[in-house]
Amino acid sequence: RRLSAATPVHWGSVFFLLLLWWGPALSLLCIPPRKASASDPRRADPDGESFDYGSDEDDDDVEEEETFLQDGEQPQPSALSVDKRRERDVGRRRREYTLTEMLRTKSCWLMAYTSVIIVGGGTVMTNNIGQMTEALGFDPDLTSASLALFSAAQGAGRVITGIFSELALKWEVPWFLGCCSSGGGMGVPRPVFLLLASLVSAASHTVLAATTTPAGFALGCTLSGFAFGMVWPMLVLLSGEVFGVANVGANYMFFDGFSSAVGTLLLSKFLAQEVYDEHIDESHHGDVAAADDDGFQCFGTGCFRASHAVVSMLSLTCIVSSICLVQTTRDVYCRPETK
Repeated sequence: RRLSAATPVHWGSVFFLLLLWWGPALSLLCIPPRKASASDPRRADPDGESFDYGSDEDDDDVEEEETFLQDGEQPQPSALSVDKRRERDVGRRRREYTLTEMLRTKSCWLMAYTSVIIVGGGTVMTNNIGQMTEALGFDPDLTSASLALFSAAQGAGRVITGIFSELALKWEVPWFLGCCSSGGGMGVPRPVFLLLASLVSAASHTVLAATTTPAGFALGCTLSGFAFGMVWPMLVLLSGEVFGVANVGANYMFFDGFSSAVGTLLLSKFLAQEVYDEHIDESHHGDVAAADDDGFQCFGTGCFRASHAVVSMLSLTCIVSSICLVQTTRDVYCRPETK
């Protein structure tokens, strides 16, 4: 329902809602990182990175190598052990990012942008699906059916994406899809599934922008729900694999809160509502009295067509950001080809 010019804006309520969204994430910035104890097998090196110095079996291997030293040489067991373990583990070390360190990386903002657009497109549907069916003149029963399809599809998207993103790490990628491989021709990195979610999101909102039938509307809702569901397991897995598991809770909560808050405000609130309000008078052919009698309701395909078109175009830009994310995280998912 359109607000009149005299309607005051309750900025206190706006600030309170933003505080609820951002409060938990911002509070994590004030929590100091956990310090490694002396008994922790994962100790910090002088550069601030953490890695495992090895097990007792590794110590036996090092001692066995020391027995082959020539006579007259003076071995230094402790230094030799540390050096050999350091050389052996250099390829397995992975930096554990804090929240503030993560925010300084390109991968963080590529993930954030992609998730904001896809999640925002999903909230456009969940917040306005009743008005969409009403504007298109469909049966009111289609609203509940479409919501059920959206919910079922987003649940299926979570499960299917989680399963296949794990299996895909061992797939062999053809040479012409080298930009989507993890290196060495083996394995599909997880960020590729954000690219697939972007394609599904773009397709869903293209269908919703063009459809005038209940079947087409139901198909668009299903695809949008599937794309919406694909994002969430990827955010959890990428947060742990790309930025480390030591601060995975704080890092993931940033993506969870940021994508929901910004996507909902920009796409569902400002974009969709502005387009809807602009088409109220047009749908009543300029008859303001009729618009007032209908309670500022919009009717026709134009009420949400522009919103779907904008979300679809933004989803296409997420394809580019997802490809860039694949490149920036290539070292994380690099798996040498087995011979």
